[in-house]
Amino acid sequence: MSELLKGIIPIEKKFLQNNYLFALEFREGFVFGRTMRRRILQYKPWPLLDEDEDPVDIAASSHQAEVRFRDRPRGSEVDLLYLSSTTKSGLPWFLHGSFGLKPQHMNMYLRFPEGDIIPGKFPNISPIRPTAGDDISPLNGLVSPYEQPTDYHEVVIPPLEHLAAEYYNKDPDRSHNPVVNILFCLYWAQIFRPDTHPSMISNVAARRYPATFLTVGFGDHPHPMGTQLEDDWAIDPMTLDEAISLGGRY
Repeated sequence: MSELLKGIIPIEKKFLQNNYLFALEFREGFVFGRTMRRRILQYKPWPLLDEDEDPVDIAASSHQAEVRFRDRPRGSEVDLLYLSSTTKSGLPWFLHGSFGLKPQHMNMYLRFPEGDIIPGKFPNISPIRPTAGDDISPLNGLVSPYEQPTDYHEVVIPPLEHLAAEYYNKDPDRSHNPVVNILFCLYWAQIFRPDTHPSMISNVAARRYPATFLTVGFGDHPHPMGTQLEDDWAIDPMTLDEAISLGGRY
């Protein structure tokens, strides 16, 4: 990759192995745990198709409205990146990954949850406008190449939430069909609770133990965990200070 991409990391280098520690940041606070199992998921190529399963050729200098990542190449309307239950096989689970994109003229604007936040907005400017093809932190083939998706827009998707994207063709002369390399890792996890793992939580929060910190959502707008996920995962999110102060014995 060019010097322009210095500091942007191929997403597979950030996937967690089994028994790796993590902290998930939700709007309410952090949840701590470790991966018990994982499965790498890749859908390549994933061309943007319409409801009739025909390629969506976005006209020159034109916009495509928000759509989910559906299994239309195989004749299904199933959302590839939707977890329909809060747990699987008795364990909490979540998705972690990113997207590679081609052709080079295409901008992708992720929205998580669908209809909501687009990542990459500068704090003091008006919202990013996918309909105008704004070149404000879009995902494209330069920052996240089709053959090697990067963490430029690193995505963590909890259960019961949909991710979607809009597109803009920057080519002033020709139409193009967006083609995506969807590369994710699905984790089954053990969630640590203060009554059973206080010292572990404290050490992860204080970074005394190596651990990966992931944000559910984008930037300064973490996604809410919500009561259903809190109940089913049997955990209340906490601040880092609350977590560090737990101490105790493991």
